[in-house]
Amino acid sequence: MQTRPRLAVLLSLFTALMTALVLTSGCSSSETKNDGPLPDAATLLKQSAETTKAAKSVHLVLTVTGEIKRLPITNLTGDLTNVPAVGASGKVSLTAAGQKLDDVSFVVTDGNLYADAFSPGTFSDYGPASDIYDVSAILSPDKGLANILANFSDAKAEGRESINGVEAVKITGKVTDTAVNAIAPQIEAAGPVPAVVWIKEDGGQLLQAQLEPTPGNVVKMTLSDWDKPVTVTKPEGV
Repeated sequence: MQTRPRLAVLLSLFTALMTALVLTSGCSSSETKNDGPLPDAATLLKQSAETTKAAKSVHLVLTVTGEIKRLPITNLTGDLTNVPAVGASGKVSLTAAGQKLDDVSFVVTDGNLYADAFSPGTFSDYGPASDIYDVSAILSPDKGLANILANFSDAKAEGRESINGVEAVKITGKVTDTAVNAIAPQIEAAGPVPAVVWIKEDGGQLLQAQLEPTPGNVVKMTLSDWDKPVTVTKPEGV
């Protein structure tokens, strides 16, 4: 005779337990997002510039939207390093001599650019990378992203956004033409360039940077795997 009441009590306890678990789970997930006041943009930029300047390596995804005449790259994915020497390797899609080339493997080492542009797996020596585009300059302490961050003006923290699953503070502003042309002379900036950066609030790690030299023409760099070991070697046969 007591089975039904006991069953009802058990079901009631089970329902209450599940409700509590759901509510607790909901509270935990909401607490992972930082809803506090935004940090001072200038202070976070300075911290990020110092962090970036000290970096030894990074994984880069670079995309170009629109047209930058002397920078005919559509997208580039690669690994950059300063240790034990400056270098980079990866794949790039670009337009050369009116021909669209996709997934071209490239290596930058000792300042020279090697690529298999016209025969996959067979690299050619294209001479100084700076004559075409030296992607390894992005990690340069003096000319690269650290210099971009150090030459921001009119900086304003706009909010928080997720970049590849990591929360970052979005900062808008402008970067001097000197800093922009140092990281990529092919841009040929003639004045301050509108820019947006996304910086991890804890530690100042740069997650993404965007430059818009002319309206609608945008260079975006998404960064990850900071300071993970990277090995770049000269291709065989060149």
